[in-house]
Amino acid sequence: MQDTVDGVGFEYEMQSGFAPTVLFLHGWGGGLASFAGAYGKVCDLGFAAVNFAFPKDMPSDWGIYDYAAHVRAFTEKFDIKAPIIVGHSFGGRVGMILAAQGLCEKLVLVDSAGLKPKFDIKKKIAVARYRYRVKHGKPLDGFGSIDYNNMSKDKRGVFVRVVNTHLDKLMRYIKCPTLIVWGKDDKDTPPYMAKRLKRGIPNSELVFLDGGHYSYIDSDYGFANTLKRFITE
Repeated sequence: MQDTVDGVGFEYEMQSGFAPTVLFLHGWGGGLASFAGAYGKVCDLGFAAVNFAFPKDMPSDWGIYDYAAHVRAFTEKFDIKAPIIVGHSFGGRVGMILAAQGLCEKLVLVDSAGLKPKFDIKKKIAVARYRYRVKHGKPLDGFGSIDYNNMSKDKRGVFVRVVNTHLDKLMRYIKCPTLIVWGKDDKDTPPYMAKRLKRGIPNSELVFLDGGHYSYIDSDYGFANTLKRFITE
């Protein structure tokens, strides 16, 4: 299904059922297919569920808090109160913001982004070279992540604002029960981030699964069972 909030279009799937609603928020560049398996399993349990796809054509001045406001407006439009938010990577960023605002009953962070990363010397050199090229108007071919380079030039500022907004200070404001699920071999958001989330979010638990950044797919059976336990307890 398709709809708009404040003139910005998005896609979603929704099933009615037992409260609370389980709201799935995919990672950067994903869509409805990203959480299709987990969404289907939750629907099979009889819970109300929403599989939400972030806008593909967002305003060029957006940052991460605009995405969070967009999801909040969506829940208000459809009268979804205090959902259980399940966010992967980028979706975890949005989930953290909404949880810190007291807008969800429970939070599930799956290989979530949002914390300030450690930088080794190679990354520092790469960042310095990138900034030099930007300052002097030199070509940026070969620089930037795949996600960055796949975006149109007028939207790249959105990606830069998102990844440069660190949410470490929000952790202490997340008071709802929080499940942190992480791939043992995650290279994009390494396991030290999961441990930092566990220390920083007061009412949280951490579960490691076999797999990488897409642990909910790499260990789909284990993820489904862990999620089922958390949302039903």
